[in-house]
This record gives sequence, structure tokens and C-alpha cells, in this order.
Amino acid sequence: MLRGSLIFASFALKKDIRLKRTHIFRFACIGIVFLILFSSWLTSSRISSPGLDFFTKIVWLNFWLVTLAGIGFFSTAITEEKEENTLPLLQLAGLNTLALLLGKSTVRALRVILLLLGQLPFLMLAIALGGITPLQIYATIIAMIAYVILIANFSLLCSVYANRSGIAISLVVAALFIFFISPYILTKISVDLQSRGYLGTNDLITLSLKSYCDLLIEFSVIERIRTILSTGYSESVINAQVVSNCLIGIFCFLTAWILFARCTENNPTAKKSRRSLNRKGKMRKTRPGRLAIAWKDFHLMAGGTKVLWIKSLFYLSVILLLVGGGIFLDRYSHTTFIFRYSWKELMGASLFFLISGFVIECTIYSSRIFREERTQKILPLLTLLPHSLVRLAYEKIWGCSITIIPVFVGICLIVLLEPDSFSIFLGSGLDSLLILFFIQFAVFLHLLTYFSILVRWGALAFAIGAFVLLESCATPFLHITFLLFDTAIGDAGILFPAFYFSLMICFVLQILIAKRLHQIAAED
Repeated sequence: MLRGSLIFASFALKKDIRLKRTHIFRFACIGIVFLILFSSWLTSSRISSPGLDFFTKIVWLNFWLVTLAGIGFFSTAITEEKEENTLPLLQLAGLNTLALLLGKSTVRALRVILLLLGQLPFLMLAIALGGITPLQIYATIIAMIAYVILIANFSLLCSVYANRSGIAISLVVAALFIFFISPYILTKISVDLQSRGYLGTNDLITLSLKSYCDLLIEFSVIERIRTILSTGYSESVINAQVVSNCLIGIFCFLTAWILFARCTENNPTAKKSRRSLNRKGKMRKTRPGRLAIAWKDFHLMAGGTKVLWIKSLFYLSVILLLVGGGIFLDRYSHTTFIFRYSWKELMGASLFFLISGFVIECTIYSSRIFREERTQKILPLLTLLPHSLVRLAYEKIWGCSITIIPVFVGICLIVLLEPDSFSIFLGSGLDSLLILFFIQFAVFLHLLTYFSILVRWGALAFAIGAFVLLESCATPFLHITFLLFDTAIGDAGILFPAFYFSLMICFVLQILIAKRLHQIAAED
């Protein structure tokens, strides 16, 4: 039984070895290691521990790459087969559940682990630069491997449970937020409520929150890396983080194995047909008019008027909760409490929430703007319409932009009611960075749209990686232009070159997107 289950996994590994892009990617990763090593050597005269600086950069780069792989690479292992209805074909070929899980997910985890182990000989060069010991390198590699096991198998569980890749990715992102960020948020909330007199130091709620936060922090690979990179580290390479991550990963794999039959026995085609019939019944209430593509995207992809009203009520409720909750806490807090929330701070928190919602919505719609046309293979039919491809693309953008109106109106209202809320959001003297943020965000959306039609799965992870690489390459040129024009035009010395470069990149990406759409239409 075990031998039959390993056939698909061995086949996937052999296929991965024969692919040229796999070796190119690994050589590129090693090249990045050498570039970071070279930059650390150049700055060794100004840094007391250049080896520690080099190793720290590599470790955090690996952490973000593994996290992005969990979001866009591991979480689509099974959902990609569900969406293309190829799971029955694989089962007809004689592959059991264990073989599918090992071949589709475990092999992907092994690829990442081999990539981490391949960096080990080059990471040992950090010892020669000083500031790092072999024990710290080994402990970090073991911690990262345990983190890969955890995120790969949890993403596999989400992929088995979800019917679509978007749902699986959302579950992974929510779990990462709870695992890494929620302990710090809950700790701050607990301390704030204790200082206001709502909670006591030894209350059950306080002790439960403290135990929960301490447990997650102990299992967190971020805290483990910080401990390893601290001065004088002499602990064992195996600790609670390594053991817990491996055990949770194994538990998630076994759970996915048990739930696989139950989560895949439903017929997705029937559900999809019923959903399409329901949508057609709802769409009969309105007519498309001249902007048929925009009407289709507004009703099908963005949810239509119902979703528009739901989002409006949601944003309004959260703003009222933030502002009203802050005022309520200040009014009924203990009299000895010194710090109080101001109107400007509460509006700034609401603005931060709305801008986060704006970024999330734009990211979702950009990654899905051409997805339905590609998966359903209707791009050739759209090219037969008496409209140019540019008009079709802008109509789709307009159809998705209508649903962003609630969050956009909310941002405008907060700015009108409290113009100084931007100073709380960005900090004093950094208002010009808001323009730079939206410029860079426009580049990121173009990258995400391009990768959504270039790769089958994991467009978000590819877009983030490409954006970071692009920013790393453009940063030296922006610094040079800033030094040249800073004394003459001030902050605009970096805004104008950044705007110019971003505009050129967006223009090039639009050409690439149009070229890729024509290629897909010709292939289908």
C-alpha cells in the first residue's frame, strides 16, 4: 500500500528534477544569496557583525518566501484539481487518497525544504564574516523546516476543505493573522482594559488571554528566529517551536487525509450550475445596456447591488464601533486613568481600517478580473465582439470599481470631517509618503493582474515577490535622484522620479497584459 502511495510522489519529484525552470529558480536563489553576501561584505567596515547582518537578511527573506508559498503555492494543491474537475480522473487512474496528498502537497514541501538545505553551504560563509556561530545557523534551518511542515500541511487541509482556491487562500491568510499578529493585539487590548479598570490582573479572562498569547508566541517561528539571532545563543536546536510545528503539521495532514473523501464527494459541477441559474434569475431584474461587460462583472464577479449595500453597512458599522467604542471607554473608564482617546485618533484608526479595506478589495478584484474568462475559455468569444480589447478591459475595471464606492466614500468623509487624521495614520511630517504609497500600489495591482493571467495559481505570491524584487532594483536609482534633486525641490525629489518610473512600469505591464490576453485567446 505504501509503495503504491509513493509512486505519484516519486513521479512528481522526477518531473520536478527534469524541469529547467526549477533549476533556474534554485540558481537564482543562490545568486540572491551571493548578492546579499556581497552587499554585507561592502558594508563590513561600518557594521560590527557583518556575518550576523548577512545571515539575518537571508533568514527573513526565507521566512517571507515560505509564508508566500503557503498562501499561493501550498494552498492550491487540491483546489486546482477541484476547479478543473480532474480529481475523478486521478482517482480512476488508481491513485488513493494518500498518494494524492503526498504527490500534490508533500512534494511541494520537499521542494522548499531542499531549497533551504541548498543554501546551507553558502550560509556557512557568514561565519567567516563574524557575528554568527554554526549553532545559530543549524538552529535557524531546523526552525524554518519545522515552519515549512506546519504551513504546508495546514494549507493542504484548507485546500482539501475549500472548493475554490480563493477560499483556501483566505483561510490560510486568516490563520496566519491569528497565529502571528493576534497575540500582540490581544495583549495590548488586555493591558488597555486593565489600566482602565475593566479587567483585573488575576481575572480569569486576563489569565486566559495571557496563556493563549504566551502559547502562540512560544510556537511562533518569528520569536524563535529572534531568540536564535540574539547575542550569546547557546540553546538546543530542538525546542517547543520545532516540536509543536511538526506535530501540528502532521495532525493537519492526517485530518486532511480523513476529510478528503467527505470534502470531495460533492459534485461541484451541479453546484456551479445551480449557482449560475440563481444568478441568471437575479440578473433578469436589470438590463446591461451599452456597457454589457461592466454590467456582467458588477453582478457576477463583484456581487451586484446586494453586496454593495452589505459593504456599505459593514464599513459604517465598523466606523461607528471604533469611534463609539473609544468614546464609551473614555467616558466610563477608571478616574485614575491618564491616557484618553482623542477624536482625531479615533478617526485616524477608522481611516486606517478603510484604507486596509480599500487595499484588500483592489487586490481581490485585480487577481480575478480576467480569471473567469480564462477558466471558462470565453476570451476568443470576447475578441469577436465589435469592440477593442482595451475597451473590454476598461469596462471590466469599471464594473469592479463600482463596488469600491462605499470604502472610497468612507475615506472621503473621514478626511472631510477630520483632515488631521492623516497625521495619525502616517505620522507627523510623512504626508508625502501617502502619494508614494498609492503610486507603488498601482504598480502592484498591474503586476497582480499580469500574473493572474500568466500563472494558474499563486498569482498573489508571484506578484508580491516580483514587486519586492522590482523595488529592490529601483531603490538605488531613486536614492541617486533624491540626492541630486533634494536641495532643489525637497520631497518632490523622490516623488517625481518614483511617479515617472511607476508610470513607465505600468505602461509596460499594460502592454504585456494585452499581449498575454491575445495569446490566450489564440490558444483557446
